[in-house]
Amino acid sequence: MAPHGHGPDSETAAPEWRGTVRAAAAGPTPDQAWALLGDFCSLDKWVSLVQTCRRLEGDDGRPGCVRYCAGPVNMAAPGEAVGWSKERLLEVDAAGRSYSYEVVETNKGFGRYRATIGVEPDPAGCAVRWSFEADPVEGWTLEGFVGFLEKLAHGIAKRLEEEIMANVDGDPAALRVF
Repeated sequence: MAPHGHGPDSETAAPEWRGTVRAAAAGPTPDQAWALLGDFCSLDKWVSLVQTCRRLEGDDGRPGCVRYCAGPVNMAAPGEAVGWSKERLLEVDAAGRSYSYEVVETNKGFGRYRATIGVEPDPAGCAVRWSFEADPVEGWTLEGFVGFLEKLAHGIAKRLEEEIMANVDGDPAALRVF
């Protein structure tokens, strides 16, 4: 197989890495969290290491939409000032509160990478769930990559708690506004 999973067999071979991380958010309901997190081109508001996230092509929130994300982490090329990727929205399941996307171009060492981000019920309120399948990512071990995604998911959950609960001002009725 050619580097980065782009050889002739890369489209038919099963990805070697798979994983799922989950982080609970205390307070927000799944619908409140999804109202914010479900915006495909707003990742910079929820993931602290994403400094830029903007739509490049397609209709916002519709399959085929491509976003550009950039930030300081690039394990494949630590000397690079910015790690960036272009990611295509594949599916949106509004009723199930999730979307799936794939990396289409990047300088961060990804070959094939497909992920699903969603929000699900949790006794605390809701939980962010991030699952992926990928070819090995340059500069990472599978365990290191899963640990990194776990930290990101916990950061998203904390941001959702802060954003949603700060706008409630103790009024339980206001929780249904989102």
